[in-house]
Amino acid sequence: MQAAFRAYKYRYGSEEEALKMMHNEYQNNVPNHNLHFIMGTMAAHPKTFIVIGLLRSQLDPDEVAKQAEMF
Repeated sequence: MQAAFRAYKYRYGSEEEALKMMHNEYQNNVPNHNLHFIMGTMAAHPKTFIVIGLLRSQLDPDEVAKQAEMF
């Protein structure tokens, strides 16, 4: 979130506008997509997982659940 805030602040010029745009993105846009957190570890802390990314999909979760299993 901190990196996203910095990027939004750079893009939109002010903290207020950055927070407004982040709120819109994470409150309105992200919930409308099938959101997955990409988890990973750091070499210094191999047993501690952190969120290293977000994967958004426009696939409907109900439609994905209908897919047959591969094995």
